[in-house]
Amino acid sequence: MPVICSACGGQRPYGDFIQISYKADPKGYYRKIHQRANGIRVSEWRSLEPDTESYINKPSGVYCSHDRHSILDDMLTPEEMELLTDRRLPVQHVFDSEKLVQNLLELGTRIRSDVHVHQIDANQGAYADQILMPSWLQRKLHSLGINKLYEHQGEAIQNIREGRNVVLCTKTASGKSLAYNVPIIEKLVADPNACALYLAPFKALVEDQYAHLKKWADDVEEQGNQISLNGFSRFSVNGQQLSVGVLHGQRNVPEHMRKDQASSFVFSEGRYWLTNVHYLHLILQGAGSPKGKGPGLLRFLQNLRFVVIDELHQYSGLLGSKVSLVLRRLRMLCDRLGNKNVQFIACSATIANPKYLAEELTGMRGLKGFHEISGVQAPVKKKAILMWNPGLSDEEQKKRAVVSDLYEILRTIYKDGRWPRSIIFTSNRQQAQLLSRELNMILRSHLHDHGGLSADEPHEFFLPYHAYLTQEVKERTIQKLEQGEILGVVTTSALEVGIDVKCLDVCILLGYPGSQASFWQQAGRVGRSRDGVVIMMLQEEPLQQYFARNPEEFFKLPPESAAINTTNPKLLKEHLAYAAHELGGTLTNAMNYVRSSALRKVVAEASDQWQQIEGKLLYHGETPRYQTLYTMGATYTVVTKNGWNEDILFQSVDGRSLIRDYHVDAVFLGPDNRTFYKVKWVNGKQRKVVVEPVRTDYHTRGIVRDSIEIHDITHPLRSDAAIKSNLGNIIVKRSTFGYKKIYNHGATPPETVQLTNTYPVSFQTEAFWLMWDHQGRDELKGLLNDVLDRDTIDLETMAEGSLHAVEHAIASAIPAVVRCSMADFQHTSFYSGSALFGMPGMFFYDSQAGGGSGIVEVVAEKFGVLLEKAQQIISSCGCSDGCPSCIQLFHCEKQNEPLHKAGALLVLNHLQKYPVRNHS
Repeated sequence: MPVICSACGGQRPYGDFIQISYKADPKGYYRKIHQRANGIRVSEWRSLEPDTESYINKPSGVYCSHDRHSILDDMLTPEEMELLTDRRLPVQHVFDSEKLVQNLLELGTRIRSDVHVHQIDANQGAYADQILMPSWLQRKLHSLGINKLYEHQGEAIQNIREGRNVVLCTKTASGKSLAYNVPIIEKLVADPNACALYLAPFKALVEDQYAHLKKWADDVEEQGNQISLNGFSRFSVNGQQLSVGVLHGQRNVPEHMRKDQASSFVFSEGRYWLTNVHYLHLILQGAGSPKGKGPGLLRFLQNLRFVVIDELHQYSGLLGSKVSLVLRRLRMLCDRLGNKNVQFIACSATIANPKYLAEELTGMRGLKGFHEISGVQAPVKKKAILMWNPGLSDEEQKKRAVVSDLYEILRTIYKDGRWPRSIIFTSNRQQAQLLSRELNMILRSHLHDHGGLSADEPHEFFLPYHAYLTQEVKERTIQKLEQGEILGVVTTSALEVGIDVKCLDVCILLGYPGSQASFWQQAGRVGRSRDGVVIMMLQEEPLQQYFARNPEEFFKLPPESAAINTTNPKLLKEHLAYAAHELGGTLTNAMNYVRSSALRKVVAEASDQWQQIEGKLLYHGETPRYQTLYTMGATYTVVTKNGWNEDILFQSVDGRSLIRDYHVDAVFLGPDNRTFYKVKWVNGKQRKVVVEPVRTDYHTRGIVRDSIEIHDITHPLRSDAAIKSNLGNIIVKRSTFGYKKIYNHGATPPETVQLTNTYPVSFQTEAFWLMWDHQGRDELKGLLNDVLDRDTIDLETMAEGSLHAVEHAIASAIPAVVRCSMADFQHTSFYSGSALFGMPGMFFYDSQAGGGSGIVEVVAEKFGVLLEKAQQIISSCGCSDGCPSCIQLFHCEKQNEPLHKAGALLVLNHLQKYPVRNHS
């Protein structure tokens, strides 16, 4: 049935209505309801305003906009009743962060947890002098609620207007997007052909920016030839037509959400393209095609004026190296089309070297370079950061679990009339799912006692948010958070960057996220529109416990440097072939984009594919097959069967998660936070995991084992009676040994179930490794005997800890020497390993399936330098037993145990006597 007015419903079966509610706030809120033949559309809630004055004294209900009469409630269907129910929680108008911090400190004292408070004072920011702007732009900024610009925004606008490349490195929520969109929109309005390109590392950021751009449109009554599709909008700005569109790959996108039709409009007329770097790489291959979308791409590139590189700090290591070559290909295409006026604008979180990274990434070093805007006094709200270290359990033998303290913290937060909105960061997706369910159960009874909510109200207070959820679920979750229908989200790092949720007040980190950049990005999710509170709860892990003992040292840690390698011969060979395809087979002035020494090396090694004539490079190789920037391997979709139909629960599940969380007989919590599912079978051909709902009191966690097998040796580097070193290919095999049944109520201890019919996930990759032979192992024992006399551990544990510490120190040195990121390579060591016939060994291998990054070759080439650097890292640190500054690594799968600092120095001295060299 339609929504029917009690007075005029007979004559007007469809119409507009106003819903009034006082549930979230006694001052009252309203929303508009549009009843049409194709259904009901509901707008967002807004506080009652003067323009709705005639409704202010009316009780809660739905009223006809035509005659102000109420509707016939008894005519509504259950579905319509559900749609019109106000699910919001109380609004938090004022957030007293000082009072909350005081309450949390009292809680810490009561439960004997160590709590350190670090205060960040509010700063209003420095405002720019009056910036000349056309009147229409001033009016638009005022309509967006912006009456004056900050100093860094003004500096960016002026420099972009003057044609400079700019890199903005300021804190979160400092208005970076406005700083570049003002001059970009200004140019697009003034020049009807000018185009702009926005690049992000993630699809979610692209969608977020697209939503912000549409706010620049003129008022509806001023619009002319307007059009809006899923992913494309044509609207007017100051009377000038502007077409804006999103470009995504279609992999793992449900049929009804695909943007194929929208992408045709984007290519044919779009002037502001928004995409991610992964898809830009694939888009460029259409430049050589006279059909399809090729002409639209060439039109766009010929008129391209601005390239925005958002979240610059994400492009470190291997991904950054690849993106740098994609951007060089983009510049080559623009140059060939006669477009030499492209400006680059980069935005970054705090890193140590933003100007260097921007210039390396774009290849603009030594040309125009970049104007850096960083270290500015960006506006910040007052923020308290609590470093929370749980105390001992009642048995006084071990620390309490972090989640036990979390429950107490949330009980403290949500009482005394406090209703802040919260974000909780966890380390994995399964924890995000399960913890959100636990919090709902705990808070439901708590809020019945302390919050004035009915105990039987079927309310979700926290929802999970992670990469495996469908796009529709993620968007609906953020919408519920912003509308006040939930208290918060439990998320992985999927919500760490970019997406602007202004309503958050409290951020809780369940453990250190692994880098200063990640910590400050996560902490920056709160305190945007008012004061914020951040709580980092430390795990019982050596690195995090070190921070607990030295909290102020943590806050003085410098930001990490980003490093990329633009001369990697393997990557260069691949992308030069792509560039040749895009440019019709000929590269002109390639040395303007690539270092000449690296270019000569690639051409010399592939002389059958390249011919050099009068400064030009002619490509005679086969047409390249475009590979994705990241080799993820096969991904799976988790589905339930409903007759012939399928409902998607999770998507883009990688192989490693598959065997841990979605193996046959695995039980897991679904995205609705209520239903548990059991895996019935895995369809390897269709890449589907078929599951069914079950009634159960447990979930499972796969017990995964990794092993390394040497596949072949491509370059034996050293071979003698003590130590061998090789480059080659290894097979990393990950298999599910069994799983643990973890009971949801916690009273029953977990049960281990062994599996026999599991299918391992394995990938081949490139590696560099050291292997001690019998003589080498005896030398190793002899080295450590002296230290053993002064220690209480056995020789084998000391040897294991010494090799482990050496492995960590070398791994710490690799990013600076090899110019990559920690995520690009993996490493392991052992005193007795099956891969090396029971001998000690150490492996450094490419994270990417199939290898191909060239990282391990450089590790082998510069291994002597790495040993010296590792020795400096350890010996220059004043600690006695090892700390994060020398041998502890956050991402260590062995939890930084065992580690032996003194033994590591002896092993490093020993290794330098056996330099890696070519085998003759």
